[in-house]
Amino acid sequence: MNKKKIILSGFGTFCGVSDNPSSQLMIPHAELRFEIIDINVIKVSGNGVKDYLNQMETNYLKTSKDDMPILIHFGVSSSETNNRLERYGWNMADFRCDDEDMWKPQNEPIDSKDLSDKYETTLPINDLVEKLSNNNYKVTSSIDPGRFVCNYLYFLSLRLSKLYNTKSLFVHIPLFAVINKETQLNFIIDLLNSISK
Repeated sequence: MNKKKIILSGFGTFCGVSDNPSSQLMIPHAELRFEIIDINVIKVSGNGVKDYLNQMETNYLKTSKDDMPILIHFGVSSSETNNRLERYGWNMADFRCDDEDMWKPQNEPIDSKDLSDKYETTLPINDLVEKLSNNNYKVTSSIDPGRFVCNYLYFLSLRLSKLYNTKSLFVHIPLFAVINKETQLNFIIDLLNSISK
């Protein structure tokens, strides 16, 4: 049986977060139900997001035939106490601080030509939350990924995944001081295994 192909991404530094946990959680492991075909740390900027997604589209989505990779993104939420599986990406950029390219959109659409106010993941969020919670992970579903670069990425990724008939998920993780790195790595492995069934 072919393993599901997964592309992982996390973010680098931003707005005073110099050591972003999402950039440290993308370590391939053996004995998995999935195959990680690419791992990226994205610059926390609108341009960084667009560059990353263009690269993923060119290198994988346009060239894959039947076995489309699943796009999984991680970002840190420094005020969060649980892992959050995001359901929607919203067509709204309202950055609380400058991104790493000194861009700070305020209450403006990500794409004014796109009439959708949001895109929704096609992954079974409620089932994933239930299964992972039953494995004693601190995890919730969310309909609000914020309106900073995490949402910017997720909106465009969901739109891209709809175009190529694949799947996308954004996961907000807390700081390692809240949930330690080993537990978060185990959570990610179990999440990806669940998605790959």
